[in-house]
Amino acid sequence: MSWGIPTSAHLSRLYYELGRWGARSVGEKKKWRYRFETKEELIAVAADWSRYDPRLLQILVQWGLESWTTWHPVLIRSVMKRMTTPQTVGVVAGFMTTANPLDRELELFLNYLIADLKPVSPQFYFFDLYLPGSRLAERAAKESLEEFKQWGFLSRERVLIDAKTKKGVGSWDPESRRHILKRLFQRRRQIQISDYLEELQYSISRQQALLDLKNLPAKPQGEGRSAFWSI
Repeated sequence: MSWGIPTSAHLSRLYYELGRWGARSVGEKKKWRYRFETKEELIAVAADWSRYDPRLLQILVQWGLESWTTWHPVLIRSVMKRMTTPQTVGVVAGFMTTANPLDRELELFLNYLIADLKPVSPQFYFFDLYLPGSRLAERAAKESLEEFKQWGFLSRERVLIDAKTKKGVGSWDPESRRHILKRLFQRRRQIQISDYLEELQYSISRQQALLDLKNLPAKPQGEGRSAFWSI
């Protein structure tokens, strides 16, 4: 049994229910036909429905980072069998790992949660977010974040984990970064390392950006931070 396609009323009620369990979520207690007894069921349905509402993915990642020690992994794995796309739990786990890569206990928890989960065939993560054939669709296909790609999904939307600092998480693998660099050079004959870092939302180090430019290959004109690169 899956939960089907959510309506705006369903999403509002889900926000309400998630907020009751401590997630950073505010909604309304609208009528719906569902009956969820545990937060683990809400985690599963929110992961499934996050493909219809990017905000849900952000809520789950934030909530998971704050409260994962209260989540029951056995119950989550059990209810994942009812999901339309259980790989969405893998995406949530990926962003949580990226946000807190040094937490060994979190790593062990998430490894158990996603054990034996297989990637889907290549497809956009979010439904109806991009127009077919649009530039945004092309960029999502070629410049997807690693947290999506490892599960077969395509999307380049990073996840905000701190509303105050606007800190986001999400990483581009070498292939996606290469496409991003090529796109930047298609728009401009010359770029600076700062242009590249800004495009990646400063998700990599300056040293890695320098290596990416050399591997493209691109050549510098000038020295230091003021150097311009061209191909």
